This record gives sequence, structure tokens and C-alpha cells, in this order.
Amino acid sequence: MKVAYLGPRGTFTEMAAKILEKGSETIPYHSFSEALMAVEKGEADEAVVPFENSIEGVVNGTADCLIFDVNLYIQELLILPIRQCLIAKEGTKMENITRILSHPHAIPQCREFIEKYMPHAELVTESSTAEAIRKVSEAEYGTAGIGAECAAEMYGLSVLAEGIQNTDNNFTQFLRVSKKKNLEYVREKVTMCFSTTDEPGALYKILDIFSIFDINMSKIASRPMRNKPMEYVFLIDLDVNNNSKDIEDAIKLIERKSSFCKNLGCYDVRDNRLQK
Repeated sequence: MKVAYLGPRGTFTEMAAKILEKGSETIPYHSFSEALMAVEKGEADEAVVPFENSIEGVVNGTADCLIFDVNLYIQELLILPIRQCLIAKEGTKMENITRILSHPHAIPQCREFIEKYMPHAELVTESSTAEAIRKVSEAEYGTAGIGAECAAEMYGLSVLAEGIQNTDNNFTQFLRVSKKKNLEYVREKVTMCFSTTDEPGALYKILDIFSIFDINMSKIASRPMRNKPMEYVFLIDLDVNNNSKDIEDAIKLIERKSSFCKNLGCYDVRDNRLQK
């Protein structure tokens, strides 16, 4: 099986892909959309992409691509603890660091550490944590990166500090997606998206359906509707809790009452925070 993921090698997404797709061939891509489009086009069987971080929230690139660009379904969700490391060439001292490279989501995750120990360092964003670490390996002394410990090993660099994220409750949700349609509500969660008509109380009327059917909505987020300024798509998670018939009936009702509706699948959750 071929599995696309957000590369390059040495990212947390590669780590997630190897957990979710143990023994499969993993292929790095440059962006969320490229990895997902690889499955859409048949270049890969499945893809693993980050979906939400406990500090930074929903990964908009993943959400938008799943909502608007591809017809793929979530097969599984992995919750992976994220331990960010400060990485530099061997012999580098923290007080001499003038530039810090990392992914736009990783830098805010570590802002408290940066402000305490390197408040004057220039912050430079890169396409991934692994790309940041690769550039550190080619840069002059004084440049450091934030990323996974495995990336430091890959490029022969030193970990100056580990676990530098703002909180130990830093984790990211990763999705395993494919073309397999899984809309039988017998697993743990359902993710769907919808938009409403532009009239007073439209969103309330949709959300009230879940209350009527006694369905727990565990998440709601919004994204701008493509090519329709000031209109939004709402992305929600529903807990199944052995009430598959109620969820099926509620979704059918929402499909009738919304101007846009897309079901992204019913799937189980693998929570690696529970592992010691």
C-alpha cells in the first residue's frame, strides 16, 4: 500500500504515518493538498495529514482541501503527543542563537520558551519542521530549528532542549483518509460540514437538530466558503455513542435544510496520549 503524507522526512506527520500505516510504503509530499490530491488521483492508496493541534487549532489547509477539493473519507484519527525540540549544530550555545526556523504552527507552540531564553532571535517560518531542521544543518552557527528529535538524528544535529512547547498537553490530531466511503455510523466519531441559508436563526435551527436527537457535538469550527465572500462552512464532529440511527436521521434532515452539506466519514480514534 502506498501512503502519502506531508513531508519531507523527519516530520511529526511522518511519525504519525508510520504509526497508522505500519509496514506500508510512505511517500512524502510538499503540502497538505498535494498529499490528499495524490489519493484523489490514484497515485497513493491513503494519505496521512495533520488536522488539528491542541494549541493552534484546526489546520486550515487540511480542512479546506477535504471540504472543497477532494472526495475522500476519514478512516481513522490518531492523537499524537507533540514534544518540540530546539535543534542546532553541535557546540551551539543557546545564548548565541540569532535565528530560529520552524513551521508556522510550531513556533507559537514554543513561544514561552523562546521569549524566556532567546527573546531577540529572528523567527523564520518554513514549510515543515523537518525542512527547518534541514536548513539548520546547512546554515552558519547561530541558527537553530524547532522540530522532532528524529529530525535532529537524521541531519546529524544536536538537541539543545527538548519538550520546549508551552504546555505538556500539546498534541496533534492526524487523519488517515482514503476513497473508501464509510458512512455506516458504527464507529466512534462522525465529521461533516455544512453551510446555512443567509437568514436569521439559520445556524441555530441546524444545531438544534442535534439537541432534538440527543447527539453530542464535540467540535465546531468555521471556514470561509470558496468564491462566496462573507459566507461560511461549519465543520463539526459528532460522537456516535451507539445511536447510529439517530445520527443517520439527523444528517438526512441537515442535508435537506442546508445549502451545502458534505459527510467526511465515520471513524475510530487512536489516542496515543494514553500510552505510557
